[in-house]
Amino acid sequence: MMLSEHDYKIFGEIEDIREKIKEKNIAVSVLDYGAGTPSENRTSSQMYKGVQKTISTKDLCEIGLKNNWAQALYSLVKENEPNTILEMGTCCGFSSIYMAKASLNSQIFTIEGDESVANIAKNNIDAAKCKNIIQYIGRFQDILMDVLHEIKNIDFAFIDGHHEKKATIEYFNIIKPYLSSRAIVVFDDISWSSGMQEAWDIIKNDSDIKEYEDLEKIGVCYFK
Repeated sequence: MMLSEHDYKIFGEIEDIREKIKEKNIAVSVLDYGAGTPSENRTSSQMYKGVQKTISTKDLCEIGLKNNWAQALYSLVKENEPNTILEMGTCCGFSSIYMAKASLNSQIFTIEGDESVANIAKNNIDAAKCKNIIQYIGRFQDILMDVLHEIKNIDFAFIDGHHEKKATIEYFNIIKPYLSSRAIVVFDDISWSSGMQEAWDIIKNDSDIKEYEDLEKIGVCYFK
């Protein structure tokens, strides 16, 4: 869809918040429940317990969708105006903010595993003056069902956490019964690793998906 001057003004305001956090460049201790990097080969036990690491706010702010990809997510939400959005993987909150700004009447439910990172996201969300974002803190496997029971009907989902084949497929199957008719599900980093590519190849061929878009970095599924 065509973006307006107003849309680009919003993008600039969001990225100004990102730059301010990057400039502070504070070291943060986090408990990472995801797959880490493609070369780490973390075990299921490591991902369940979480891996303690220190990361700078500058590097944290580089994680997730940025630039044209963030704008593509914004456009998808703006065009479809979903009532409810589930985000798995808040990180610093910028994807949440892009979606919240794209559709002010949408309610975003976003989950982050690490409390320190979630607090950074909260500060960014507050700075962006977004009132339509609800944050949850906890491992996906611990709190996802509670969040789904609260939402009941998901019009749009953005999956950007864990980055492991088995987990990605499992979470997809868990949220499927809660998807509304003609729901849209977006997966980030579908080419991040061979496992993520395999997960995407399985998911995109699910019988309930009407069509899909493979954009190399992100995959978009449109349900029947």
